[in-house]
Parts: sequence; C-alpha cells; structure tokens
Amino acid sequence: MVLLLLVMRIKGRAPPEILAAVVDTDLNAAIEWCEHNGFVENTRLGYRITELGGERVAELYASEREQAEAVIPDVYEAFLPINDVIKQIVTDWQMRVIDGQMVLNDHRDPRHDDRVIARLHDTDAKVARPLASLTSVLPRFDLYSQRLRRAIARIREGDHTMVAAPIKDSYHTVWFELHEDLILLSGRERTER
Repeated sequence: MVLLLLVMRIKGRAPPEILAAVVDTDLNAAIEWCEHNGFVENTRLGYRITELGGERVAELYASEREQAEAVIPDVYEAFLPINDVIKQIVTDWQMRVIDGQMVLNDHRDPRHDDRVIARLHDTDAKVARPLASLTSVLPRFDLYSQRLRRAIARIREGDHTMVAAPIKDSYHTVWFELHEDLILLSGRERTER
C-alpha cells in the first residue's frame, strides 16, 4: 500500500495496467485499501492520489528521509552525473544530427541507434552502486533495479521501444520515476541540482 501511494505520487495518474508493472504486490488489494482510506480515487483516466493521499506520502517521505539520511546525500550526488548522461542518451535516441541540423531520429540508421544503445548499456552499469547503497537502507528501491533490468533485457532482445517509450515501462520512464523519487526523498525541488 505504501509503495502504491509513493508510485501514485510520482506518476500522478495511472490506469491499473500501468500500476501493475510497478507495484510488486496484490494490486487490487492495494488499490482497494488506498481507496477505502481516501488516499486515491478512480477517475476516467485512471487512479490518482487525493489531497489526503498526498499528505500521507509527505509523512512517508519524511520517515524514509530520517531512516536513510546517512546515504541520501551520497546517492544523490552519485546520481546527478549519471542522470546528465542518461538525458543525453535519450536526446540522442530521439534526435540526431543530419547535415548539421538536429532532426527527429527516424531510426533508419542502425549504426547511430547501436551506438546510443551501447552508451545506455555502459551507463546502466554505473547505476548499480548508488542504487544498491540506497536499497540497503530502503529496500523498496530494489524495484527500480528490477524494472531497469527488465527494460535493458527487452532492449537486448531487440525491443528498442524500451529505450524511451513514454507509456511503457521503458528505461527512460523508469529512470525519470527514480529521479523524481530521489528528489522527493531528498526533500529537494526539481530545479535544484
């Protein structure tokens, strides 16, 4: 239930099928419990967190922040340079330079795409240490490791949509949610470095 609330805070609004890829528990029971307690509500576009749910999430983050205060600064500092690289990789996946102009990547140049994917694999290897450090204190962060591994495995199998498809549990989607979670956990604003 706690994980569902934290996920809902990050995702904003999501249908059950999106939540099922993220929540490692009986999703129906978790949603039912959260609805019953007034933490989430069902809308035509999916479930969303309520004001009461937002207050509960703030309490949960405060508790986790206290529990992990010894590792949060180091994890966040280790995360920032990796985040910069991931942002560039996603940009290079979505755009490429042709005749000196930035254009949408139509993915017809396999060499370009292969180089981007190779950089993603190299960068992904650097994620393990800071994430393991945080997971040792807050085990729920292991779910991000699992989701990133699933995305990488699908990319290796040839499903290149898993690099940055927004409505899939793609590497970029999971990474964005991890970043948002770290920002909230550390008590920072997105505009802060």
